[in-house]
Amino acid sequence: MISYSREEIFSATHASKKFGEILKKFKDSTLSRAAVSKNNMIEAIILPVEEYERIQELAERIEMKEIAEIIRERKDSKKRYSLEKVSRESGIDYKKI
Repeated sequence: MISYSREEIFSATHASKKFGEILKKFKDSTLSRAAVSKNNMIEAIILPVEEYERIQELAERIEMKEIAEIIRERKDSKKRYSLEKVSRESGIDYKKI
């Protein structure tokens, strides 16, 4: 579980009323993330757009790596399937393809 410092946690009420101040802290680099809590539970995280985009890019790279590994495994497999068999098992009329 990720931990947050007291300076990074804001109640939902405070975050809604002082959102501009939180954004200013991001701009000033005095805050790198903000946790928004409601009823003493973290409900959301606010990140600078650059950090969010970096995380998204990493997730896409991981997904591509996983897909490449699946392709490699299947390529090395001795199993082969005909288009006719796959279409029949999928309920597709092979002759209409």
